[in-house]
Amino acid sequence: MMADIPRSRAVYRLLIGMKEERGDFRSLTIETDDLTEVVRWQLSNTQDSYQNELNAEWVGDPSWRPVEFSPRTAAPVVGVRIAEMFRADFEAAGTLQPLVIDGEESKEWFAFLVEKVVDCLDAEKSSEPEWDGTIRKSVFRADAVPVDLPAFRVPQSTNIHWNGWMVDRLMKLVALDVEARLIWSDDPTREPHPDPWGF
Repeated sequence: MMADIPRSRAVYRLLIGMKEERGDFRSLTIETDDLTEVVRWQLSNTQDSYQNELNAEWVGDPSWRPVEFSPRTAAPVVGVRIAEMFRADFEAAGTLQPLVIDGEESKEWFAFLVEKVVDCLDAEKSSEPEWDGTIRKSVFRADAVPVDLPAFRVPQSTNIHWNGWMVDRLMKLVALDVEARLIWSDDPTREPHPDPWGF
């Protein structure tokens, strides 16, 4: 059951952090062909669960620390501890699909497939989507932002948008490996990141 927590109106992008203090780490990467299929599914804007298996492989020395949450743009990779802590939240917005590692379905690693697509973008005030669906400047209709969901997508883009309350909860555990960039807030005193979708 999801925690009864305040639903702030702030939307973020999560991306892989680049802090030096991360030290040596290894992470799971979904194979390119499978990730392409995920993006095709997202572009179709269907609500159906993505059913094909997703193959992943480790990048980094096996002795290094595994990254428990890797916020890839199309399909974040989630370790079992994070998955269990936030399962109800994740499943409110999509599916935690077990990854296939070395030919076997994992019980400890998942792809978070965001299925909820919400038409909440103010298209007139936002920039036009680029060829890959990236919207450099996003302005949302505050009354339409799905604040009860941890994450969502918009019809104009395949990118995952994270609500502020979920970012606050996740960052307490994964701040070493993740950067959060503010895309939009209904608080006029908060300045969005100048290039939230850049690297």
